[in-house]
Amino acid sequence: MTRPLRLTVIVPELLPVPATQGGAIEQWVHEVTARLPADRLHIRICSRPTTERSPNGIENVHIPWTGLEQFFSRIKAQSTWRNPLRYLAKIVCVSRYGQRLGPALADSDIIYLHNEPNLLLFIRKRPGQRVVLHMHNDHLSSRAFRPLYRRLLAKVDAVICVSDYIRRCALQHFPEYADKFQVLFNAVDAQQFKPYGDEARAALPPALQAQLPPGRPTVLYVGRLVPEKGVDVLIRAFAQLKLRLPEARLVVVGSSFFAGAARTPYQDELVKLAASFQDDIVFTGFVPHAQLRYLYAQADVIAFPPVWGEPCALVVLEAMASGVCFVATSVGGIPEVMTDQVTGLLVPAGDAPALEQALHRALTQPAQRQQWAGAARQRILSGYDWPHLMARLPQLLEGPTA
Repeated sequence: MTRPLRLTVIVPELLPVPATQGGAIEQWVHEVTARLPADRLHIRICSRPTTERSPNGIENVHIPWTGLEQFFSRIKAQSTWRNPLRYLAKIVCVSRYGQRLGPALADSDIIYLHNEPNLLLFIRKRPGQRVVLHMHNDHLSSRAFRPLYRRLLAKVDAVICVSDYIRRCALQHFPEYADKFQVLFNAVDAQQFKPYGDEARAALPPALQAQLPPGRPTVLYVGRLVPEKGVDVLIRAFAQLKLRLPEARLVVVGSSFFAGAARTPYQDELVKLAASFQDDIVFTGFVPHAQLRYLYAQADVIAFPPVWGEPCALVVLEAMASGVCFVATSVGGIPEVMTDQVTGLLVPAGDAPALEQALHRALTQPAQRQQWAGAARQRILSGYDWPHLMARLPQLLEGPTA
């Protein structure tokens, strides 16, 4: 009898699996590894420590924080993308994390690395070992690191991209590796993220119930509170929306990165923008992933206004599966999943007036809103739920001759 292949999954250097502190990649890994065939794969996951364990049969390898790493992690959390200290902090944390992965990789048949190509520096690939890199963002296009990535990609057998947008970005800079790039869209559990009706409100903690008073048109944002997500654009659009729909309410869910993440200057800016609206704009802070399904179901419209090349955020699929009207910006991989005026509304990035028009249209046309929401859920069921992803992922991991 052939023994199961030893699969070692590596997530980036900041968060644990299971995703007790949040993190879309960590949540994705937790969901996927629980679904991989245990008879074919012995799975271990390398991440930061947590007291919660993965499902039975999955081995957790925790890389503890050191005092130096925690110091630089705090610097990174407080720094903007333009601050060189952010990149110094990233280098320190990634390198020290990567240096301690060695014992977990030595006996692996497959090394499955998520979203951090710099960790390839610390992978000493042995003969017969397969290395798969899964890109959830467009990190490979970083100008400063392209020469390094060109060398590192030579040791990778396959690069999984979460959207064709990510594949095209990588291909533009590394055409010599075209045969390695594969698209595998993200997925969502459509049996958890679904229309809940009155059940949704009762399932929420009282503090969140209080933020969602019945009868008021509610716009919901879920995601990180960082400039590239365009939350400031959404608040400016909402300010104009209030002139036409005085009863409208905006609920903003998320933190700068994860549970317990430091408050940033950008969050302070958002609070100032919202200050004149008193209780009409609510910031809930971080909400555990298990509660998001009920929050989605309570909203009239979910708005997602990134101003950068958003690859294929899980919030897009979760919102569409929830049977709620979705309004988003037409950037990155979002138009690959959404069709404007069929499964929701798409607007240009950074355009607050256009976003306000879309929100007003969705909130004031309930029949049309429900039609878009229903079509969005059907789109998810037809190609973006877990069975579709799991039909392809094992073969991408094991390779064509497995």
